[in-house]
Amino acid sequence: MKLRPTVSQDSGVPKSNYLSAAAMFEANVIVWPFFNTESVEDRRKYIIKVFLEFAVFVLIGFVHWILMLTLLQDWFFDLVKDHTSALLLAFVVGIFLLLLFAISKPLRKMSCVNWLITFIIVECLVVSLSVLVISSGILYMLAGFLIVAVVTVFCCFIAALMPYDLTGTGLYLYMLATGAYMLSLYSLVIYAVLEVTWGFYLFATFIACLVIVFLMYHVQCIMGGRRASSSLFDDKFAALLLFHEFVGLFVLTLYWRPIMQRLQLKQ
Repeated sequence: MKLRPTVSQDSGVPKSNYLSAAAMFEANVIVWPFFNTESVEDRRKYIIKVFLEFAVFVLIGFVHWILMLTLLQDWFFDLVKDHTSALLLAFVVGIFLLLLFAISKPLRKMSCVNWLITFIIVECLVVSLSVLVISSGILYMLAGFLIVAVVTVFCCFIAALMPYDLTGTGLYLYMLATGAYMLSLYSLVIYAVLEVTWGFYLFATFIACLVIVFLMYHVQCIMGGRRASSSLFDDKFAALLLFHEFVGLFVLTLYWRPIMQRLQLKQ
């Protein structure tokens, strides 16, 4: 039996205000209109599942990259030297499978196939990064990984707690992404043509800001209760998006050691 708050006649406060305040704590996300409405408990389990899968993907990448720089360093160095094109092809295959996964809803609902495709995508992305990871030292890799992990956790908390709805500003995000993309290309061309190091850092700043904005956007979609929210069966796809954004930030940190070696050679 539910107890409803009663309002006295002399309080002067409309009863609708109390009802709207109570409704703030109720789920207001409709998955299939006229058929099903998700509950708060369902969304909570979905959020936990997504972030656990995301943590597993990050752990898989971390273990692979540590092995590349320690026990399997010589083997991976020869692999990168002799099969660079194959590793780049693995990256292309991973991106293609991610796009196929994104546009095919029945594929994402298949219980065993979706897990198989998910791990293939993760492995293709992780292994293809050996082209860049092998040229970095383990201390540089650990420092970059720690920085990106802290930034990712901080941005996830900010996106989950902020009252502003990023999912309702798709047009503005598209305009921001286009502007940041053009500025990053301009900075990268300056770095390549003029050979100035600050061009890359400017490029990395624009790309990092762009990735962080979309990371926060996807976190709000995962949390639900916004104008746009992810479906409860899309936990693997949501975790893959977060992992790709994590890798997008992590790749930018692999620049430190090679540029320091180039500066030492010039001196």
